[in-house]
Formats: sequence, C-alpha cells, structure tokens
Amino acid sequence: MPLDAIAQSQRGVSIVQINPSKGTGPAGSNVNLLGTISTLQGSYQVLIGKTVVTSGTADGYSVNANFTVPELLAATYALTLRDTRINVNATDQFTVITGYSISTVPALVQEGTSVTFSVSVTGGQLGIPYGATVDVVSPTGTTYIATINLGTTNGKGTASKQVTFPSSDFSPTGGTTDYCGSYPVKFNQTLFVGEFKVNILDSSFYHRGQTASIHATGYQANQAATIIINSVKTGATIDTISVASSSDGVIDKSWVVSANTPIGDCSIKITPDGTPKSVSDRQSFTVVGYAVKVQVISLSDGPVSNILVETLDAATGARSNATTGANGIANFNLERGSHALIAFWNDVNVGEANITVTGDDTHTLRCRLTDMKIIVKTEDGIALPFVDLDIKYRYQSGSISRNGQVSGQTDPSGSYTLTSALAGATYDIAASLYNQVFNPSNNSVNNLLTQATSEVTIICPSKNVTLDITGYSRQAIPEARIELVELSNGVFYSATTDASGSATTQVTFGMYRLRVYKDNTIINETSISVFSNSHKQVHCALYGIHLSVSVVDLFGSPISNANVMLNGPTKVSSITENSGIAKFDNIIGGNMQIIAQAQGIQDASQAITVNVNEPTMVQVKIERYVALGGTLIQASTLITIIIIIIAVILFLALEVYAKKRFKGTATVA
Repeated sequence: MPLDAIAQSQRGVSIVQINPSKGTGPAGSNVNLLGTISTLQGSYQVLIGKTVVTSGTADGYSVNANFTVPELLAATYALTLRDTRINVNATDQFTVITGYSISTVPALVQEGTSVTFSVSVTGGQLGIPYGATVDVVSPTGTTYIATINLGTTNGKGTASKQVTFPSSDFSPTGGTTDYCGSYPVKFNQTLFVGEFKVNILDSSFYHRGQTASIHATGYQANQAATIIINSVKTGATIDTISVASSSDGVIDKSWVVSANTPIGDCSIKITPDGTPKSVSDRQSFTVVGYAVKVQVISLSDGPVSNILVETLDAATGARSNATTGANGIANFNLERGSHALIAFWNDVNVGEANITVTGDDTHTLRCRLTDMKIIVKTEDGIALPFVDLDIKYRYQSGSISRNGQVSGQTDPSGSYTLTSALAGATYDIAASLYNQVFNPSNNSVNNLLTQATSEVTIICPSKNVTLDITGYSRQAIPEARIELVELSNGVFYSATTDASGSATTQVTFGMYRLRVYKDNTIINETSISVFSNSHKQVHCALYGIHLSVSVVDLFGSPISNANVMLNGPTKVSSITENSGIAKFDNIIGGNMQIIAQAQGIQDASQAITVNVNEPTMVQVKIERYVALGGTLIQASTLITIIIIIIAVILFLALEVYAKKRFKGTATVA
C-alpha cells in the first residue's frame, strides 16, 4: 500500500518500513525509514538509541527519512520515530554491526603518485585492539600486502589508521603506481573490497583548448616514446607526439586539446621505443562539449517552433541537428570553435548564422519568416470576428517545391496572425462564414515580403436583399421597421418598408436574425441567410388579424355600449354594438388581456387573458349583471326582486285560498 494511503488509514505515529529490511548495518551505511505521525505537516525526529540521526517535516502525515548510521558500539538499539509537537514515539529495533572499510584519498591519481588509505573498523568491541591486512593488486597482477595495527577501539567502537601506498609498509618492495589502470584494495581479503585508479592524464574530461598534463613513470632512462591520441568513435588519429623520458624514466608532457578533437570519447596511448612496460600506458578521456542553446526567431523577433537547426563544426566537419520546441530553442552539445548554423522550415533553408562557441551560451538565429496579419472587414470598414480562414501556401525555389495548409479564425478584433509565414511564398486564403467562402476574388498573396509583419486585408462583400413584409392575409405592411443583426459578429442594419410593404438594403455576407416591428411592436422574428443577392418574403402571421369580442351578461344576453380594451402587442379599445360585439381590425396577435367595462357602472367589468393567432370571436361574460331592456342591474338585485315577487304571489294565493274556504264553511252552516 502506498505510504500516503497508509497515512490516511492510520492517523498516528508508526514506523511502517525500514530499508534495509533486516534492520542491520554498520556505521556509515545508509538507511531509509517510512512512517507516519499524528500532526499534519508536523516536525519529526529519528533516533538510534539516544542519538538523533535525522529530523524534518512530514509530507502531510507521511515520513520518508534517510539517514546514515552513526559511530556506535555493535549492539541492538531502539529505533525511534518521534512526533515532536505532541512528543509521541513509535519504536522498532536497529542492530549496528561491525563494519570494515578502506577509503582512498585521492581516488584517482597519476602514475608515480602515492595515495593514502584510511583503514577503519567501526562497531567494534569496546577496548579491544584490532588489526588489518591490506592487499593492493597492481594492474600487473602483483599483490602488495601490509599488516597494520589499528589500535584499540574508542568509546564508539571505532579503530582506524592511515597508511600510504606505495611505502615501506607494503611488501614486496613497497609497491608501485607506475602502471595505468585499476588497483583493487582489500581488507582481510573479503571483509571489504574497494579500488583506486591510476591514470597518465590529470583529468578524464576536457574541452578543446584546455591543457592536459601527461605524467607517466616506470620507463627506462631517456627512453624515446610516441604518444598517440585517437578518436574512439572513428579511430582517426587526432595527434601524434614524440617524447623521451627523463633520466628517472619519467615522461612529462603538456598537450593542448586540439581544435579538431571531436566531441566524445578519445584514447591516449604511450608506445616506447625498445622495451615496453609490462602494462601499456593507455587511458580514455572525454571531450564533453558545452551546453549551447540556439534561439530561433522570426523577422518579428518571435520564437519559432518546429524549426530543424543543423550545425556544422568547422574544425571536424561533424554535423548535428535538433528541432526547436515551443520556446523556439534547439539544444546542442558543441565544443569550442566556429560552427555554422542552418535553419530549415519544411526542408526549406530559412536562415544561416556563424557562431563561435567559448562555453555554455545561447546564440540567436534569425529566420526569413514573417508574421502575416490577416484582417477581415466589411465594405464599410467594420472588423469581422470569428471568420474561418483556410490558408494554403506554395513555395518554389529552384528544385525545391513545397506546399501545405493551415487554418485559423479571426479574433474579436477581426484579425488573425499567421506566425512564421515563409517570405517569398504564395498564400491563398479562403475566408468563410457558415462554411460559405465569400472572397474568391480577394484571396491570393503573391511573394510574401521579407519583413517583420505583412498585413493582408480581406473584404467581406455586401449583398442586395429585398424583403417583402406581409400580414396574416398576405396583405402588404407599409412602414414596418426591419432590423437585421448578423449572428456571428453582430453587424447591424435597419430598413423601413414602403407603401407596398417592401424594403431593399445592402448587408454584409452572413446569417442574420431578422426582426419586424410595426408601431414599435415586434410582429415577427426569424433568421435569414444572405450569401448572394436575394429577394425574400417575410410572412408576419400575427399582424392584420380580425378579432371580435362579444360582451354578455349572466344569462348570455348581449351588453351594448360596453367599452372593450385590448392590452397586448396592440393596445386599442372599442364600444360594443347593439349585438354586444366590438370589432377590431388589423390587430397584432399573441397573448393579450381583454377588459370589458359596462358604461356608467364602475364594477360592471370583466377581464380575461387569451392567445390570439388567427381571426376569432372571444366572449366576455359580466356575470354580476343582467341586461333588462337596455339597463344593467346587478344579478343579486334581480334575484332579490324575483324572490320578493314570488313571496307576494304566494302570500296572495294563500289569502285567496283562505277566504274561499271560509265562505264555503259559512254556507253549509
């Protein structure tokens, strides 16, 4: 499980893992501890016994700590991870074992030079004397041995001593470093194995022009020799030097790394005349080169990506190439000296430069590439954004012929810049809106100029459009106001219909939202395309509708002389005739409120909401009133009167009945 997942699942101080997994090691060995603490981004300490070996800050709750085992007596110690904020510990064990080592200073020397060994025992037993047998194996195969008394361990269990090689401490004959190569060094054969190296050069890495010091020993007195320096890659000889050793058999020579030395691995070999050394003096070294950046820019000083840059080393004829990234930089490893640079755009040479390399540096290579700014306008000079551009280019120079295609779109300012366009090329630019190309006669740029920025203007043409505006019954609508707004760029036009309901105007190529207004009321909205001269019919089906409103009382009887008002796209009023009907001609349909108000009676009104989209009759019932002989009375009053009349009739009927019955009774008597 990943450490961060463990930290999330167990919030607390814990040691999750120790590497090496056995939890053992000598002083000086490296250990990694993974764990968690309770404090978010908290500080921690790691201890072996009572010794703090490392500290730091957790990554979240996770601890990933590396430390070196300190000098301690060989024993098993508590390994502690401590959350210092809350002083809470997690513990494990770590065993310090006895360690054996030989460190060499320096680890790389020239022939005939001595080295110093630091021979050590760590984690030893307290107060016990230690010794060591040191073996040094020469490239000739001869083993030189020294027996060394390291002394008694100190309080931390360490005993050590320094010994020089070659010296009288070693036998046979004290040893030698007269041979080039690796010298294995052993502590008691197997307890520790290391090495040091002997070379004839003072370094393994050089630049051209630097001086290499050659120092070789073990030759016969005044012996002539030849130094040959070769390229490992090609095998070619870089230099040949004749030398002779001193009376002590030492060859000392300075060699300036020549200008024709190639980058990469080289070898140097000394071949003596007469008796050779038992192991030939041969060494590899590297001419490392400098980190050189080539910044490729256009004529407008902008960085240019995807340019292939080729370099030619004037001294060696070596070529290398790299491609520029998004930042316009190509990275090279070049040596000191003159180099020719060539920039290629789609295999076309677009720039050259000569540079002199003296170290890590950045050099500028300007290319014959221009920025082509394409501006799209209407015939009135209004910039058009969001125009799609399909750009094709052709280039011919001698036997080189190239073509290609790119695409783009104008920005809100109506322009698009094609960076790094090839000067001298021909460009065909197809500008389009809604996949309709509008500039077939204004689309070519021949022989693009060699300058920082070239401006190209494309005119979006205007088209004549005639609009016939008609109402519901296809009748012409005069004095209708028309608004046209281009959908992609917002270009605006307006016109007014004549007596025949027609309007002709010039608008820029495009797709338009068309709105028709009559008396400031919108009567239609639609979209039209204007890609050529055109004549279009616009039917406003909601205009010119005939509406009849019937105003009736509670019982459906017509109410005359009522005022009827329309509140909607059209605001108009009328009076009902004897039939109770008010008529409205040429209204604008849609949602509207109809209010009927009886003459002279404030509360004798009724409002309804309807949607009118064709000629129709709408009834408005004023339910609180009843029309009697041209007079409106409240329905409640009428009902009261009727009830009274019925009550009177019933009373009179009962009176008549009672009198007739009384007379009949009297007659019988």
